[in-house]
Amino acid sequence: MSRAPRRLRLSASLALALAAAAVPGCLKVPVGDLDAPGGKEGNPAEAKAVVDRYVAALGGEEALRKIAQRTVEARMTFLPETGCTEKDENCRTTETVGTFTLQSTADQRLYRRTVIDKQIEEEGFDGKTGWQFRRGFLVLEDEDESVITREDAALHWYFDFDKRGIELSLEKPRDKDFDGKARVLDGVRWSTKGDLIPSKTQWYDRATGLLAEEVLEDDKAEPPISQHILYDDYRPIDGVLVAHKIRLMNKFGDRMQEVLFLTQRIDHAPIKPEVFQVPKVPPPEKAKDEKLEALAKAREAARAEPKNLDAQVTLARALWAASHFDEAADAAQVALKLQPKEAEALWILARARVLQGRFKEALPVLDRAAKAGVRDVLVHSQRAWIASHQRDFPAVAEALDHLGEANAQLAGRYRNFAGKPLQVSFKGNGCTAELPIATEGTVTFVDIQIGEEKVRALVDTGAADVILDGEVAAKLKIPIRSKSRLGGEGGAEIGHGQIDALTAGNATISGIPVDVFPHQVLEQMTGGAGAAPQAVLGARVLELFQVNFDLPANKLVLVNPIAKCKTALASYRTGSGAPFYLHETHFLYVLAAMNGAEGLFLVNTGMQGVAVTATTKAFARAGIGAPPLRRNEAALVDVAEFTVGNAFKALGLRGAYGYFEQNESSDQFRIDGMLGLDFVGRGRLTIDYPERKLYFAAPPAEPAAAPAAPAKGK
Repeated sequence: MSRAPRRLRLSASLALALAAAAVPGCLKVPVGDLDAPGGKEGNPAEAKAVVDRYVAALGGEEALRKIAQRTVEARMTFLPETGCTEKDENCRTTETVGTFTLQSTADQRLYRRTVIDKQIEEEGFDGKTGWQFRRGFLVLEDEDESVITREDAALHWYFDFDKRGIELSLEKPRDKDFDGKARVLDGVRWSTKGDLIPSKTQWYDRATGLLAEEVLEDDKAEPPISQHILYDDYRPIDGVLVAHKIRLMNKFGDRMQEVLFLTQRIDHAPIKPEVFQVPKVPPPEKAKDEKLEALAKAREAARAEPKNLDAQVTLARALWAASHFDEAADAAQVALKLQPKEAEALWILARARVLQGRFKEALPVLDRAAKAGVRDVLVHSQRAWIASHQRDFPAVAEALDHLGEANAQLAGRYRNFAGKPLQVSFKGNGCTAELPIATEGTVTFVDIQIGEEKVRALVDTGAADVILDGEVAAKLKIPIRSKSRLGGEGGAEIGHGQIDALTAGNATISGIPVDVFPHQVLEQMTGGAGAAPQAVLGARVLELFQVNFDLPANKLVLVNPIAKCKTALASYRTGSGAPFYLHETHFLYVLAAMNGAEGLFLVNTGMQGVAVTATTKAFARAGIGAPPLRRNEAALVDVAEFTVGNAFKALGLRGAYGYFEQNESSDQFRIDGMLGLDFVGRGRLTIDYPERKLYFAAPPAEPAAAPAAPAKGK
């Protein structure tokens, strides 16, 4: 175990050992007045001589090379840490005991296992790939990381330096050790070309030749990090000496952690090859859905006591939390028949009507909710969303005035808007506008016209407004009336203004509020998928139409939702359709099922790279565990089946794991993930804003292959 703790990679839960595991440098240690290397009798003339003396002290090269593998089992004790502050959540204030197992081989394979606080963590190297398995997550190392792990895996790390690219150099000898005890220590600095493998400094006891200390340090970290390892209690095992006591000191700024390893067993018996292999993580069993379980209990209680007001309100609340909005509205109405002034039932009913787009019904219910005691700020926020969807900007400003000083600037933007916002007209009094689609990756672009400029626009249901690139806005001389920070303080500065009109095919929309973004921000929105968009068409414009992504025909079709266009509208309403809900200004949600597990998903046509992403809890309910993770690579999983009501089923989708963790909306209903346009494959998706439904059409069938011509003579 002479070098086992050199790169202990314990998790953050095991405090400091992970972060200190691979840092280069040399800890500041007590140094006496000994001469420089080679300058005094007894001082070694070269670094290799110090290591050779160590090999001889262990038992000699012949005896060491006979050992092909080693297994070490040790008791690991975390001592109470010093220098901790209240902010150090993982600081250990009491002694903690665990176990440590190390297996390594002469051909550079490795397995480590730590057990502490009832947590088991494993890592290994199978000769090609390094891996770590912690808390159900399998992490695979990239090539650079595996180079480091390969070096760490070498049992006989004191041999074959040229083959491993190791360079040795002498340090000035010391006359005191880490604890201040008088003894002469010879230092050897280990490094590699390009510093791919972290450098270290080892100190050998001149009297015995044995390794006494090892040091790593990172002065550039904040706070500075250092790791100091002390080796002691060498005992003979199969003709060679092995250190049986190792102290590991990790220092982060003023915080000090000490871990003591006391070896319990060492042997050199053969190790099964599968020990080192990357583990195969079985798929998890489907996790329970706590919201649906709570809903089932609430249903049962409401059925048992139909006249019990509390039971009916509890059912409405559970339905809302589970995103069963239509049923939540029905349950709220049942409760209101028992008590017309029940505040929570009124509030649930009002919000459900807003999500359903039934604004005329929502407004009087909001009045009743206000009289019943629902907070004024909540009521007026819903009024603001309603007025926004109705394109009544003065009413939006009036509602925002009630939401406090923080919304004053936003209210001013709506109040100062010139003219009628978001008016639609079609060329030749027609019903449809067709725009060729350009797809790059899994995002969709169309060309629109603003003034004299042809502009490439991303069609994005995940955005609220029309967004313009700053360079395009400057060319169009769009006045910026106000500014704000994207995402709050510290975000990119965006401008706000309006344009007279934009043309999309045969459709013209006039009086459009726009947000002006820096070019690099728009570039990030497409993740480098081809040329960056010059504009984004968000939901504020899209909801003026029935929007059809006709992917087989490579076109976007906008249908005018007026009475005379009912035939055109009906032509895209294929199948039963699936209800969707608009939350606040633009978020489009649909209730769906992933591998049979129910969830509410945000439909975001601007999402790229995959068909679906979900929270880790939603994936767990679908029986999908974390995939192997690798640095700088997307974590992707396979989704066997995805259904949207009775309207659509997709098989064999790819999902992104670990990118979406918003489990709940601001209105306390569940959110489970996000769908990109890619989930419909090469079919057709209709977002029917007038009906608040999604419609799907399957891709056209592939033509059957012509039968092969019979061979001559047959």
